[in-house]
Amino acid sequence: MTDVAGKTIYLTGGCSGTGLAAGKILAGLGAHIVILDLNPSEPALREIGLARRAANQLVAGYRINVADRKITMGAVALAASECGAPDILINMAGIAIAEEFINMTSETFDRVIQVNVYGTRNIVEAVLPFMISRGSGKLVLAGSMGGILPVFGYTAYGTSEFAVLGLAQCLRCELKPRGIGIACFCPGEMETPELAEEHRTLHPATRALMKIGGTMHPEAAARDLVKGIRSDQFLIIPGLKMKVTWWLYRLTPVWLWNSITDSIVAKALRRNTEVRNRVSVGRLL
Repeated sequence: MTDVAGKTIYLTGGCSGTGLAAGKILAGLGAHIVILDLNPSEPALREIGLARRAANQLVAGYRINVADRKITMGAVALAASECGAPDILINMAGIAIAEEFINMTSETFDRVIQVNVYGTRNIVEAVLPFMISRGSGKLVLAGSMGGILPVFGYTAYGTSEFAVLGLAQCLRCELKPRGIGIACFCPGEMETPELAEEHRTLHPATRALMKIGGTMHPEAAARDLVKGIRSDQFLIIPGLKMKVTWWLYRLTPVWLWNSITDSIVAKALRRNTEVRNRVSVGRLL
């Protein structure tokens, strides 16, 4: 069991959504919180500060771009000199872009990989020497169920999250003998303002597949994340519906799972074609 009280936790992407919710929970459990974010906003830092269990707990923010190795190394070095070395890293920084591969530019694909894969690699490189020198620590890498279950329209995102999960698995083997724990947080769809906007243009086949695991509120996902960290889980999947989906995927033969998802996609594509045809006829009339 990992006790977070008194621990210094570095949290990327901690100014919104699940990252912010997790920061508040961890502060309430007595942890010092160091936010590393593209925009470490004062309102978010105040929210975390108000959630602290004790007034002497540290809450600080540093600007970072995990996709840029030089900036990442510099930001972590500065944070370590001013706030102390990290006991735990929670990397929540990442981007999701829903677009079919055939319509996606190479620049868009590269951007997703650069942020999600190389960004994870960069932040791990930056914090790892502090943990190795101490012989203890924990890395929590945010992946996604999109890195476990393939989803129509998430080719770049799914590729990046499969890579993050693979990185976490390899790091677990390498770092456990050094006293450093690894966890991979794999949530499904989150209820956010960005999600509502995304759904306006989301492909029907993507939307149909996303319904399998359901949608979860960031606060509920954050509670499961913190619970998983404290109980030393490797694979942290929040929400009962998503856990059931994961188990079904594991226990179902690949050919059967593919047949089910192919059927869902085909049905969504037929409906989409019917809707487009009705719209076209309406315009002609």
